[in-house]
Amino acid sequence: MKGSNLIARQVSRLRYQRNWTQDELADLLQRTGWRISRSGVSKIEGGSICVPDFRLIWLASVFKVQVSDLLPEIDWRAPVVDALGKYINPQKLTPPAKLLVPVSLNPTQLTAYDKKIP
Repeated sequence: MKGSNLIARQVSRLRYQRNWTQDELADLLQRTGWRISRSGVSKIEGGSICVPDFRLIWLASVFKVQVSDLLPEIDWRAPVVDALGKYINPQKLTPPAKLLVPVSLNPTQLTAYDKKIP
């Protein structure tokens, strides 16, 4: 089932590799200051809730891994929607048509932030 976060499978895998229950993971996270229950861990692993980016640091700390180890392998050559669509519900990836704006960029429109500054 596709969910609302990219880390569901990795959190589940890392927990399983350590032979931790969801209760044990929740307890470890609580000791670091994250108020989360076993049910919350289950929802993360099931992909039913979004996980804010700052929570990745909590998880990485408890698992003693890099934040990047929480993310799945992504095919960077594929269009973003296709690459993420393997893990995320497509409805969450596609903004409503009224929000889509055609983009046309002329090199003279680039700002100083877009240009390489020597």
